[in-house]
Amino acid sequence: MVSELAQGWIPQPNGRGSIDILQSCALTIFLCAWSVLFLNIPNQKEGRLDFFKNKSRWMAFVLFFPEVLAGNAAEQWRSACQSVEAFAQLQNEWELALQSANTPQDSSQIRSNLSRIKSCPWTMRHAFYADMGGLLLDCPDFTPFPVDGQQTVYLVKNNHLKYPDVKEKTIWDKNKADGFARFLTLVQITWFAIQAFGRCAQHLALSTFELSTLAFVFCTLNSFFFLRHKPLDVDTRITLRSTAKLEEILVKAGDRVCERYSETPLDFVRPPTSRSSLLAPFWFGVGAVFHWRIKKGALPIKTFGNSKTTPPGGSTIADIIYIQTFALAYLGIHLAGWNFSFPTPIERILWRISSLVLLGSLIFYLNAVAFGTVASGWLARTFFNNHEATTILQVASLLPRWAAVLLHLPMFIIYGLARTYIIVEGFASMRALPKTAYGSINWSNFVPHL
Repeated sequence: MVSELAQGWIPQPNGRGSIDILQSCALTIFLCAWSVLFLNIPNQKEGRLDFFKNKSRWMAFVLFFPEVLAGNAAEQWRSACQSVEAFAQLQNEWELALQSANTPQDSSQIRSNLSRIKSCPWTMRHAFYADMGGLLLDCPDFTPFPVDGQQTVYLVKNNHLKYPDVKEKTIWDKNKADGFARFLTLVQITWFAIQAFGRCAQHLALSTFELSTLAFVFCTLNSFFFLRHKPLDVDTRITLRSTAKLEEILVKAGDRVCERYSETPLDFVRPPTSRSSLLAPFWFGVGAVFHWRIKKGALPIKTFGNSKTTPPGGSTIADIIYIQTFALAYLGIHLAGWNFSFPTPIERILWRISSLVLLGSLIFYLNAVAFGTVASGWLARTFFNNHEATTILQVASLLPRWAAVLLHLPMFIIYGLARTYIIVEGFASMRALPKTAYGSINWSNFVPHL
């Protein structure tokens, strides 16, 4: 039997199918959600299965709150910057001390630390590694516990610890798949964005799934920028051994030490959450709604939580403006689908309502945080007869458990329903798209030619 032959030159088909759209969007979102999770170092007792469970939970969180993760990354970046600035200032103080006529006779510690910091400067990668729980303080009279960048500065400055001459390459070597994962994701999202903008330029329809993916790409790029120095998937630590006993460190600190600590004995080094933090009230709400039955583990903690970021110097005005503008831009991207073609008029209406709900929820949250920040003292005195609470988190901590849940749960339900519809509609709308959504881009139109 002779097979039927195709005669002549066969051109490549000019179009794409539903499976092409689904694969492109799903792959892009998966790569973004997986590679953008620069989680802190896990507990050493956790195995690979626990690691994947934890990362899977955070991936589910990112699907609903990618803007929160990007804001968290911005605060982590600011905290790392302040750690680097603190060590740079400490280096200047050491140099001035050695040049001064009143140089202490026993300046060997200063000379040693200065030599160490010049050979191994404290970089952003060091700061991120410390803030993610990579450095363990081992005192002779206490179990080892993690110390962040600012706590390391305090210990070195007060001669409780030698400057940790950890080379940047040592931290880099602990990275599992940093460069490859970021490169692969950046290639995919860059190609996806080029295709999306190319389709818009040639008036080819985009699906709502592609629009949602673009919003996700926008968040991922912001997170990548702020976390470009943070190691990915690190699971090993570096131990810093101190000759000073923990008791000596606490006695020297004096009245700054709290009788009870919530994480480690060096909690007093870390300042309370800044009044300017836009994310701290959100994480309080998450804890009130979802974690209220979970008991705290043994102290001191073995690792830092992924949601906790406290820049010691607080957030700057530029940080606040940036986070607000970014979040508004991210949620505003969904409004670009206002006049998209939908399978039914009801789905178009629901998309518009969901987009407005997401944007309105953010505006309501920002105004609520602003009001709580300004009126926190008045709220504490009026409703709780408390004259000591001065921040929104201190006022929130005065709420009974049921009241905290009652205040936050409706917002999470409303936002969750709107976000769920945006995700589901991306898939559902694939059953009926405009014909131009399946057309391919004519790339030659973008290339100057004769």
